[in-house]
Amino acid sequence: MSAQENKAVLLRLVEEFNRENLAIVDEVFSPNLRLVDPSPDWLFPEGLEGLRMMLNAMREAAVEMKIEDIIGKMTGSQCDTTMTGIYRGDPKPGFPKPGEKITYGTVGFYRFANGKIDRDWGVGVMSPTHDPWKSK
Repeated sequence: MSAQENKAVLLRLVEEFNRENLAIVDEVFSPNLRLVDPSPDWLFPEGLEGLRMMLNAMREAAVEMKIEDIIGKMTGSQCDTTMTGIYRGDPKPGFPKPGEKITYGTVGFYRFANGKIDRDWGVGVMSPTHDPWKSK
């Protein structure tokens, strides 16, 4: 796939997620998907099952995703996103109170193979300013 085709896949993924169309998972992700997240709070199993669980949790939290920047290459793409929603987790230091708005910025790296995403590496940060890309 070309760099532009990779970017188009990510744009479509975000658009369909915001429409709550999770059938997009089977269209754009490989059955051999590997999710990589260094967060100690990572709760989800590997593969499509973990991805579906994560997206369902995001949907339940009323998350809306917005692409801030996207860089495409032939073998993969980088996508910076901002997600806003309602925090539904347990109370813990550094997190909003349950029921409060949460803003989360992520940098994701996606590798494509045979026209589908087969690797998803992500790093994110919560922001009390509601703009994780804005410096203090």
